[in-house]
Amino acid sequence: MGPIYFREILKEKVWGGQNLARLLGKRLPAGKKIGESWELSDFGEDRSVVDGAEFPGEDLPSLLANHSREITGREGVKEFGLLFKFLDAVETLSVQVHPHKHEAWYILEARAGAKLYLGLKEGMDRRHFEAAVAEGTVEQCLASIEPQPGQCYYLPAGLTHSLGAGLVVAEIQTSEQITYRVYDWQRSRPIQVQLSLETINFQARPEQISPPPQQPGQVQMLLNSEHFSIERALWPAEQSLEITPGQMQVWMILAGKAHCRYQDRIVRFDQGQTILLPACWGGEIQIDQQICALITRSGWAEKF
Repeated sequence: MGPIYFREILKEKVWGGQNLARLLGKRLPAGKKIGESWELSDFGEDRSVVDGAEFPGEDLPSLLANHSREITGREGVKEFGLLFKFLDAVETLSVQVHPHKHEAWYILEARAGAKLYLGLKEGMDRRHFEAAVAEGTVEQCLASIEPQPGQCYYLPAGLTHSLGAGLVVAEIQTSEQITYRVYDWQRSRPIQVQLSLETINFQARPEQISPPPQQPGQVQMLLNSEHFSIERALWPAEQSLEITPGQMQVWMILAGKAHCRYQDRIVRFDQGQTILLPACWGGEIQIDQQICALITRSGWAEKF
């Protein structure tokens, strides 16, 4: 079993656009507002399907059922446990909260003045926030920042959050999709005020990671949480990487190109792809054009 890549699952959203084509080379349907590209998922009906010569057309749950040890390094893993996405926010997303989902956003692009809304302002309690929802003044209660490309933010469950207009991010999250909207910027979509109020942790705060400038050849740890880790790798052209078996990895390729040989064919690592390196595989990866990638390594699968 060699490196595996999957067909992305494109999601049309009222707040989406076409920036994933420009930034990541995604092939998007013309004129559609594509807000999300689900890269690797075994959630519900949204199951990633292999797009390659090995296991063509097989979905991720089936791969796990039949090849758990080869993929994860462990027997009997039935759920992948994480969801990998790219998001394009041309307009601001709803203010929402999740009861169990933990997620991280890596900033790929930030238009001047674009904001992240993460948590509530100091001193905000349920009574005052509930009154603000009723009065339509929620925005005044939200803690906001203007992020920069290359920063990473960890959002624990219970944190109110919204991705502001003008941001494109990579997202890694635990596979739990319960979402309660508490405010939707005068859109007409349903909101779940009481469920949101019961879910919000009014003391929750995000973790902001602003890594130092990265030199080619470096791998930086951005996040090492209880639920998953994220590293950022920058490898120069013409470098060769030796991957040893024993650990599953997921690579989100943000820029650059690389390839490896597996059996009698070439597997390509291209900008915008998300690739699963199974625990059983080892080999040499040749960097063709400087690669920037986010890497999540095995460990989370042990929790599922």
